[in-house]
Amino acid sequence: MTDFAFIVFHFLYEYTVLSKNPLLHISRDGGYAELFQYLKEFWSIALLSFLAIQTRSRSYLSWSSFFCYLLIDDSLSIHERLGDFIAEKLAFSALLKLRPVDFGELLVFGVSGLFFLTLIAIAYYLGDSFFRRASRKLIMLLLVLAFFGVAVDMLHVVFKFSRFEPLFSVLEDGGEMVVMSVMMCFIFSLSGRIQEGTNTTEIAEGKPLTQVVKMKRNSQTW
Repeated sequence: MTDFAFIVFHFLYEYTVLSKNPLLHISRDGGYAELFQYLKEFWSIALLSFLAIQTRSRSYLSWSSFFCYLLIDDSLSIHERLGDFIAEKLAFSALLKLRPVDFGELLVFGVSGLFFLTLIAIAYYLGDSFFRRASRKLIMLLLVLAFFGVAVDMLHVVFKFSRFEPLFSVLEDGGEMVVMSVMMCFIFSLSGRIQEGTNTTEIAEGKPLTQVVKMKRNSQTW
């Protein structure tokens, strides 16, 4: 609900005289919406790190490192700065209304995405069935996040000076916010699912949680 509230505040800022606080703009660097997004990314990192400790499994650190990268990238504008540097060094040209820096950013997205997908794939191969089911869900949500963060972002650039620009601002940043909220809530639910299926006696004996987690409904599809 908070995400939708930020979307409403954005429209109030854009189309009414009720508020002219620029921090209400959903795409504003350092704005309220962006700070809320940082908070969700931070909690995703913390929760996944806790899961790694709770299950004594390093597999969750692959996802934790990914969200850590997202937080650093969003807060420091890494893909924008690095994309601009690459575009200048490789002398990219504008094409289809996309600027050279946009192609630089796409290259950064591609390389970083490949790195973390490889890391997650290795963790998936080594992880238990619970981690694999969780990762499949997170991968699907990640694809939706990439759609808003990359595909819609590029469309936003194409239509930047058209009447559709405000719509793409909401689609891009609002979509990212909603998906990130879903991801964080899902990650939060994982700890509860593990707790429900844990044999506390075996944990007390010092066995790794990954060996004693027993899903009450193994056939249940999330």
